Amino acid sequence: MRYYRMSDCYDYTVAKLRKRNGYNMKNLLVGNGINIQFDSFNYTPQQIVLRVLKNCDRDDFPVHIIVNSSQLLKIYIGQLYLEGRNILQGQYDAYAISESEKKSLEAFKEQYASRINTLRITDIGFEDYYLIHDLVCHKTGTNNPEQYHAREGMRTAYLYSIYNDGRVNSLYKRYPKKLVEYLLGFDHIFTTNYDSNLELCGCENVFHIHGQFDKKCEVYCSDSLRNKLPDAPIMDIDIDEEYYYLYSNALTTHSGDYKEFQIKQISYANEGLKKMAVAYNSDSEIRKDVDSWILGSNKLLVNIGHAIKLKAEHPELDFNDNYNFDKLINISGELEMIGLSPWNDLHIFEAINNASLDKCIYYYYSAKDCEVVKSLLSSLAIDERLEFRSVVEFWESCYEE
Repeated sequence: MRYYRMSDCYDYTVAKLRKRNGYNMKNLLVGNGINIQFDSFNYTPQQIVLRVLKNCDRDDFPVHIIVNSSQLLKIYIGQLYLEGRNILQGQYDAYAISESEKKSLEAFKEQYASRINTLRITDIGFEDYYLIHDLVCHKTGTNNPEQYHAREGMRTAYLYSIYNDGRVNSLYKRYPKKLVEYLLGFDHIFTTNYDSNLELCGCENVFHIHGQFDKKCEVYCSDSLRNKLPDAPIMDIDIDEEYYYLYSNALTTHSGDYKEFQIKQISYANEGLKKMAVAYNSDSEIRKDVDSWILGSNKLLVNIGHAIKLKAEHPELDFNDNYNFDKLINISGELEMIGLSPWNDLHIFEAINNASLDKCIYYYYSAKDCEVVKSLLSSLAIDERLEFRSVVEFWESCYEE
């Protein structure tokens, strides 16, 4: 088929015209399974957690970025692990406060309950440690900023482990020719991975929906809208470019709902800021109100006021949104899913279930996953638009002569 390339500014008008003219858009969604396929040792959830712990003993562990004492981090993760069994036994049910936490707790129990007597520290996926952390904080009455700072220390240690001294970005060198040809056959490729392997093997139409190592979070970008405000956070941050990936916009949390919220809040903020800027320029009373906010003592209102004035003067400025989730929501045609676990990122499956797809193909590793996927993609399953294929057979076919 013809290889259709798109720039980063996704043009839905073009997509609709192609659909109208009989062209069925081909989409691919890949997860960490593709990395595990080409390095089954270093990028499994177990090895990522183990490397987090081992990294704490490294002489070159970047304590100036991650945490002052790497040994304290190691001990804390061990303490969280010890609470895992108590969580599985229902001792933390009362401490799941939000609906998102309750959903994550239910999924946690479903995933690990059968292994309660043999559960090892590396058996628990690292993002699930965020759930344990939050539940423990609720139980002990630990609030922000302490709860946030501990979670951020865990997050950066997790990213440090995945990045693996840059080795994660070399996996594309192991891709067989047939796989590369397969990847180039898609109009759009979505990925939950933070690495650049898909781009490095020649794909130009790649959309990271959970962030990526080579794009900084807005607070670390000197030219971002956030850092054009008077209390620019970057003024208090000494960025070490050697570890640029630790400042990235990579999303890590136990809840798909939280990831979706973090993604959407940026577009909501931009939409609200745009409306307020228009009102500031056209309504003298609103202008007076906003100007008064800047002179007040409420730091939040002061920032909002400065942001509105800045947007009014420079309408091209926006808070950066590099997550591409809106593109996933609006896909049409066909979608293939490889290396994505049904146990994680429920918001992705919800978006796919509501998308205007003619067909969805899920490549399963374990047959038991098919039933879980059927329940998550119920609309597609009922309409017989959901198909299952063995990912083991898929990988075998990539090496066939």
